[in-house]
Amino acid sequence: MTKTSRLVQGALLVSAITLSLTACGQKVQFTGAAAPTATPQATATPVATAPVQTTAPKATTAPMKQQQVKAYYSDQDEMKLIEKVVTVSIPKESDVYEAALKALQKSDDPKAVPLFDDLKFTSVKFDSAKGELRLDLAFGPKTQLGAPGEDLFLQALKKTMFQFPEVKSLYVLRDGKQVDSLMGHLELPYPIKRPN
Repeated sequence: MTKTSRLVQGALLVSAITLSLTACGQKVQFTGAAAPTATPQATATPVATAPVQTTAPKATTAPMKQQQVKAYYSDQDEMKLIEKVVTVSIPKESDVYEAALKALQKSDDPKAVPLFDDLKFTSVKFDSAKGELRLDLAFGPKTQLGAPGEDLFLQALKKTMFQFPEVKSLYVLRDGKQVDSLMGHLELPYPIKRPN
């Protein structure tokens, strides 16, 4: 093979490579005419994309604050209230009322019987401007107590809520309604005012 034929082959090879490279990025468009015409295509600029996150972000939970509150229970004969100081965990200051109410539902001391164990607090709302605490209670079958039990129940509720000096009055609903008596034995004031 001569030097000239090698040069010709090299030139043909370079031309073929150049043509194939310039053809990249070209789009052939048929216009209905016999011969296809090539239209230039805009070159796309690469867009930086954020890495795809495969796991959901973890919700940040606020640290729980520990606070001591007084909770009230019945003795085993339903004759008197027993006061206990219990520690409750609250995410924020305004949750202390609900935490104190929930403390009334259980007791570690067998001599201190919870009066609220078969009851749900469906709503606990405090209006700080008026000092009003509104509670909505849903009673279970075991919450229906006799007259002495209802008296202790109301005493426990009042003493637990009025330990907070900012609570001036207590509005108690049963199943979303204002009632004359929670269990049919004692009149329920509406609202219950803080004793002087």
